[in-house]
Amino acid sequence: MDKSVFKAAFVAVVLAVPFFAGAESKKYILSADEAVEIALKNNVSVKENEISLAAALRAKNHSWNSVSPSLSAGASAAIPVDALCGGEQSSDYGAAFGVSAALSVNLSAGLYTSIQGAKISYEESKISFDEALRKIELSVRKAYYELIYARENIELQEENLKIAKTQYENNLTKYNSGRLSEVDALSAEVNYKSKIPVLENARTTYTNAMDSFKQVLGLMIDDEVELSGSLEDFLFLEEVKVEPENLQSSTVRQLEIKLEEAKNSVLEKRFSAFAPALSASFKWEDGKWYAGYDGSAPDPKKAASLTLSASIPLDGILPWSSKNDAIDSALDSVKKAELDLDDGRKTFLRTVNSYLRSIAQSQEAVRYKQANVELARRTYEMTFESYNRGTKDLLTLQSANNTLLSAQVTLNSEILTLAENILSFEQAAGLEFGSLMSGTGN
Repeated sequence: MDKSVFKAAFVAVVLAVPFFAGAESKKYILSADEAVEIALKNNVSVKENEISLAAALRAKNHSWNSVSPSLSAGASAAIPVDALCGGEQSSDYGAAFGVSAALSVNLSAGLYTSIQGAKISYEESKISFDEALRKIELSVRKAYYELIYARENIELQEENLKIAKTQYENNLTKYNSGRLSEVDALSAEVNYKSKIPVLENARTTYTNAMDSFKQVLGLMIDDEVELSGSLEDFLFLEEVKVEPENLQSSTVRQLEIKLEEAKNSVLEKRFSAFAPALSASFKWEDGKWYAGYDGSAPDPKKAASLTLSASIPLDGILPWSSKNDAIDSALDSVKKAELDLDDGRKTFLRTVNSYLRSIAQSQEAVRYKQANVELARRTYEMTFESYNRGTKDLLTLQSANNTLLSAQVTLNSEILTLAENILSFEQAAGLEFGSLMSGTGN
């Protein structure tokens, strides 16, 4: 590397250190709900969706503005050229002035469909906004419990390392006193030291995941975050049952909105083909006022007029007209939207039932793996006692310890799967997150 480039990079790093060091880190103890609250407050995507929703609301509130009156005002002034030149043939006045004003209003049946369209569009934006919030909450909650799983995996690895260290130290003492072979002592040492990188890897994985979690929440990377939840919360969950009337799907609701849009489009096309358009205008003029008139000036001329008109399209009378074709196309869109809605409802029920079966399967697997952990723990305890009495060798003891660790890790993995299935079910069924844990989803 060029020395000048290296020096510039070094200076940049040195200057950056005070910037990062100046930010004061904070400590957070977060439940899943608190983590979601922070994420929704700081997330950029949420703020962008809020702007889009506000724009849709503004369009809905102003959707009637096509009938807003059009008002105009004007003034005029005229100076004859010959009046500027003088002479016997010059005009009788030096200048003439006038003012005018006009007011017009247009009304068509399309106003109704325009207002309905803006209302439907706003409802669609609200659904999209709520769904965006729920997706962010789902990702935060899943990341939260994945971190808890990683944290508890570290605790298991630490306990496993502690047991291996104790075995190694005991065997080393026995070896030094001549009561154990060198091979068994070396085996205990290798077993102990082989678990150190496993633990460090688990810690690194957790730290990296925690940094990503902080970024999602909008926190500083140097902030200290402690999670107050536990995977054991899901061990006490009873059989999940949800009343059909409590189920709601944002996807189905969006398909219902699409159907409303299609029906509104049919009405708009029919209005365009058959409905009359009305207009009214009022015009007022006051002029002319003369200035510099030779003699008695004429009275100003005033005028006012009101014009009413109506137009009726005749294209709809012709069956082959483009407007009739547009109506038929809009009706086809309604039929397609009805089919999509029916299929969406079936897909929703199938998805809900699939998640319920997955949750029941995970609950059964958790119960089985809990029993497996208890069996592995009891086996290890009995093997440890036999090893101390000399009736079991070191490899058997190490195998029993590894079996216990594997059973504990497998149990935690299954509990995490259960948690993710529950969260995905709550998302798909439109339930409030955490409602199944509190029993309010039934």
